[in-house]
Formats: sequence, C-alpha cells, structure tokens
Amino acid sequence: MQILKQAVLGFALLAAPVAVSAAPLTGSIDFGGIFQGVDGSGANVRLADAVAIDFCSNVVGPCVTGAGGSFSVDAVSAGSNLPVTAGSIGTIQDFNFAAFAGPIANFFTVGGLSFDLNAITPVQYTIPPLSPATTPTDYLLISGIGTLRAAGFDPTPGTFTFSGQTDGINLIGDFTFSGGAAALPVQVPVPAPAGLALLGAGLLGLGLVRRKAA
Repeated sequence: MQILKQAVLGFALLAAPVAVSAAPLTGSIDFGGIFQGVDGSGANVRLADAVAIDFCSNVVGPCVTGAGGSFSVDAVSAGSNLPVTAGSIGTIQDFNFAAFAGPIANFFTVGGLSFDLNAITPVQYTIPPLSPATTPTDYLLISGIGTLRAAGFDPTPGTFTFSGQTDGINLIGDFTFSGGAAALPVQVPVPAPAGLALLGAGLLGLGLVRRKAA
C-alpha cells in the first residue's frame, strides 16, 4: 500500500503544467517600396538634406504621398513562423529620423504581423559624382530595434534595417527594408504557480509516506 501511494504522488508531479506562455515569433521578411526625403517643413528635398522619411502610398510608379505609405513583401525567410507571405502588401508610417520620437506603435503592419519601433540609429552619406556628367548619390541607412506582434504569439524583440537612396536629381528613391526576430537567449520553462503548488504538495506527501514507513 505504501508503494502505491508513492507511485500516485509521482504521477501527480509529472502531470503538473510547466509552461504558460505562447511561442515567440521567428524569422525575417524583406520588403521594399518608394519614398522621398523631406525637411522640417515637409518639403521634398535631397536625401542628404532630409530629416524625415515620407513613404509613398503606392509601391511602384510616381510617388503618391499621404499619411504613411505602402510596401510589397519580397521574401520571407525559410522556417519562419511570421504570418506573412511573399507578395503581401503592407503599410508603414512616415517618421522623423533626425529627431526620432518613439516608440511608434504599429510602425509597419502586413498580414497578421505588426512591428512597434522603439529606437533607431541613422547614418547619412553622399558619394560625389564620378564625372561632370554624373550626379551625386545620397544614401540613408537606418538600423533599429522594436517589438514584433502577432495573434497567438508572444511579443518578440525584433530588429530592422532600412536602406534608401536617391540620385541627387530625382528626389524620389527606392528603399529596401529587412525586419525580423532578434536572436533570443535559450530560456528554461518556468513552472506555473499551480505546478509549483502541486510540486510542493507532492514532495510533502512523499515525505509523510516515508516517515510512516519508518
């Protein structure tokens, strides 16, 4: 009879729940569209003189501006669980990169995925013309961090990189953007409170059984 009690208590310990959270998001997406740089007054200027990004509401052709813009997903990494497919059209918010005011909730959204932008590091530079017949090329590179969100998944730390360029004459340029889950440390599942309580009760029961047997 004592052996039976110990076996039942042992089964209760094994059946205790040990995890209470959903899975994190994994993988990355690449997307692109068209944009223009603007100055503090909102005027379209050379990218070298810009302080903010005005994304175009169309993904190809002449830029149509408005409140925010659109982009097209070019690729989704293999093995990703992000709820996005190649060819999807998403939306992205205009923002000031010279005087960033974050975080920006839902900075971009596509499919069932959204990204909150928390912090950025911008770099602007210009490549001078190689000859009198050519024009300078302005570049803007931005890296940043934020949070990826999707229904059924844990909010997941994410990273992104933005790369845009204009040729110094045509003030509308192409941009490419990569966003995805940041590398996460390996985490050991933490027992739920109910699991901890059952674990304690089981250990106490085993102790009482052994004392009685002694």
